[in-house]
This record gives sequence, C-alpha cells and structure tokens, in this order.
Amino acid sequence: MRYSTYQSIYEPVNSEAVKSNIGQLSAFITRFKLSSGLIKLAIASLIIFIGCSTVLTVFAGNESDLLPGGKIAVSQGETLWSISLEHKPATMDTRVYIEAIKKVNHLESTTIQTGQVLILPQFAK
Repeated sequence: MRYSTYQSIYEPVNSEAVKSNIGQLSAFITRFKLSSGLIKLAIASLIIFIGCSTVLTVFAGNESDLLPGGKIAVSQGETLWSISLEHKPATMDTRVYIEAIKKVNHLESTTIQTGQVLILPQFAK
C-alpha cells in the first residue's frame, strides 16, 4: 500500500524515546550474548560430566566378586560379544561381562582367535 489512510490511534511516538529504547535493547542483547556463551559452556560441561559418570557406572564392578570359572574354546565366527551373551548372568550388562572376560584372560583388546581357550568369569553371589 503506497498511500494509506491509516491513522494511529496512539499518540505520536517520540523519536528520542525510540532511540533510547533501541540503545537499551542493544545493551541487553550484548549482555545476553555473553551469558549465552556461559550457558553453552555449562551445558557442555554437564554433558561431559554425565557421559563420564555413565561410562564409569557401566564398567564399575566389584573385583572381589570375580572368580575364574569354566573354560571354552573359541569357535569360528564367535566374538566376545556373542560369548558373553551366552554365558553372562541374566542381570549383568554384556559390556561389563566382556570386560570381566578380558580381565580374567589378561586380554588387552577384544580380538580373539579361533581355537583360543578362554576362561569364563564367575561372580560370587
């Protein structure tokens, strides 16, 4: 609409007051950007903290409950994951049982070979 018959029902706006309000808004936005960085830092720290505590909880276990158990020979195509699924206690996390297998057998990685004999950990009740 190039030409309008619209008239404001409000009083005319004081341009000095508008400039003052814009300056206050600009200062508020600048202050918000600074605190936005702090908020991002706090969120990142919280995510890292939760992630680390989750990892520690997953791998936490009582070593005094760990006992050597039976032995199995690794068949072709078996992995520590598949072995642990077959032999772990029902209430135990598979990742925790894999770590127990690695500890009992003094393994540094999850790599196993066909024909390798593994000691399965047992847990005291």
